[in-house]
Formats: sequence, C-alpha cells, structure tokens
Amino acid sequence: MIVSTRLVPRGFDAITLWPLILIRPEHRRNSGLIEHELVHYREQAWIAPVWWLRYLLSRRFRLAAEVRAYRRQIELGGMTQDQAAQMLTHYRLGITADQALLSFSCVNSSGGRHTG
Repeated sequence: MIVSTRLVPRGFDAITLWPLILIRPEHRRNSGLIEHELVHYREQAWIAPVWWLRYLLSRRFRLAAEVRAYRRQIELGGMTQDQAAQMLTHYRLGITADQALLSFSCVNSSGGRHTG
C-alpha cells in the first residue's frame, strides 16, 4: 500500500517499510520513485525483518539493493545513471560518485558481483 505522508524521515523522498510504501506528498506522482520503492517492496515481501537487518548491517547488501532499485528508476526515465550514482553517495556506503557509477556495471540483478 502506498501512503502519501510527511512522516518520511528527513533526507528521503520515500521509504518502504513492508507492507507500506511511505512517500512524501510532493512526490506521490513520481512514477520512477514509486518503481524504485516497489523494487524494495518486492525484496522485503517475505522476509522484511531479515531484509532490514541485512540492509542496515551490510554495505554490500545495501549497495546491491539500491543499485537494483535505481536501475528500475533509470529504466523509466526517472533519473540518469549519473544522478543515481550521486544519490548512492548518500547511503553511508563509503563510496565516491565514480565508484557508485561503476557499481551499475559491476552489480548484477541478484546482488552479486559480475566476475567477468
């Protein structure tokens, strides 16, 4: 269920806390952002507590999750890859914008790294 609310934490436009997607009212029509959150929604659907634990404790897991979600947002024209890479620098991943940009070619859809 998508809920338009100002209760979204500061610094975020939306957040998924399964079974809810909380989105700031000014972004409720942003289909790219909604699709980004739907990726997280599907990821959390059957293991929300475990997903959140891994997301909070593992930078690698968080990076893979965000890369998958931003890829979907980029596909829909919601942002460019450069914009997504810049956004990735705000997730406490310890990476630069250039490293974030490289992550779009290094992380596959299942969250692992390409080996060749």
